[in-house]
Amino acid sequence: SNQQRSWKMFFKIFSFFYSKEFLLAFFTTLSVATLLTWFILNSKRFNQFLDIPGQRSLHVVPIPSLGGLAIMASITFSAALYSPELLYLLPFLLVLITLSFLDDLITIKPLIRLAVHFLTALTFLFTFDLLSNYLFFIILLFFLVWVINMYNFMDGSDGLAAGMSIIGFSCYAVLSIILGDLNFAILNIIIIAACTGFLFFNFPPAKIFMGDTGSIPLGFLCGALGVIGWYKLLWPAWFPLIVFSPFIIDSSITLLKRFIKKESLLEAHRSHYYQRAILIGHSHKHVVIFSYAIMICVGILGVFA
Repeated sequence: SNQQRSWKMFFKIFSFFYSKEFLLAFFTTLSVATLLTWFILNSKRFNQFLDIPGQRSLHVVPIPSLGGLAIMASITFSAALYSPELLYLLPFLLVLITLSFLDDLITIKPLIRLAVHFLTALTFLFTFDLLSNYLFFIILLFFLVWVINMYNFMDGSDGLAAGMSIIGFSCYAVLSIILGDLNFAILNIIIIAACTGFLFFNFPPAKIFMGDTGSIPLGFLCGALGVIGWYKLLWPAWFPLIVFSPFIIDSSITLLKRFIKKESLLEAHRSHYYQRAILIGHSHKHVVIFSYAIMICVGILGVFA
């Protein structure tokens, strides 16, 4: 019966959260991410990398901006211990992290950054047997590049990108548990724990930002794991679109409006809905809590659908 299936589903989820694999992966990653974020925040060398407020910024004081290194380092460390499957993604992450870090140092032209994003996404997709359908392959390519950049666009308010990542990858993890792919679930749990450790310092008022070194690779992971989950038959292709729809809708509509107005799509701006909400007087905390609530709702709907 439906009731029996529901009880089995909940039992499977709770059993996973009591398992040794989950506890080790989650708390190891959480500890490493928290300690590394604290270290970056208090290091004189890393503190030299600051996000200086500009005309299009939502903060008013310089904030350290290399928190993304703590997220990525803790993910890599825990993946080597508990989820070797993620190590296959490591070369792609390293390319994006290096590109983003160099951009902070010497300011790489937007078209060069975009070209590297396309090349990275293209190389990743070539690892799948998708070339029999060229149209779908091209759609996935542009989707992946869009998600990489979308995360960067949406990382503009304290706690927003990290908190939304926790919710989005939690949906990936829950569905992986329900369908029995526990190794893939652990991979998502590691990302969740890394973002949680960082969020301790990034929740409004933020003491540190993840910067491009965090948002760009996280965007890749969002899209790549969505593709992998679809390829593994864990979910339909529309599932990641539902889960991350608050990010996708805000960024897509904003850029479409800028395109219609013939404004540059590559320049920084304050046109996103979450930015406009803060500019009219809502606090960062109110905006992110409201955003979390929306994403939790659509995530639950996506999982049950």
